[in-house]
Amino acid sequence: MAIGLGDIYEKLKELIIVVDKVRENTEAISELKRNQEEMQANMLKLIDGQHILERLEFKEELASLKIQMAEHIAACEKAKA
Repeated sequence: MAIGLGDIYEKLKELIIVVDKVRENTEAISELKRNQEEMQANMLKLIDGQHILERLEFKEELASLKIQMAEHIAACEKAKA
């Protein structure tokens, strides 16, 4: 069974198709990796933002409790007088 130029040409076409598909897949994987890295960075920003909000809420609650405590102390002092 002799291999002719036509057979070689067909095999080269198949090889080119496979190489193109590998390149497409490699590009798709690179894009997915970039997207994943961006998502991780965004998640870290959101987590940091959430921590900041929690600290602000805590500070606001603490300030409110201080005010209530001062009012309570004032009311106690007034009741003593």
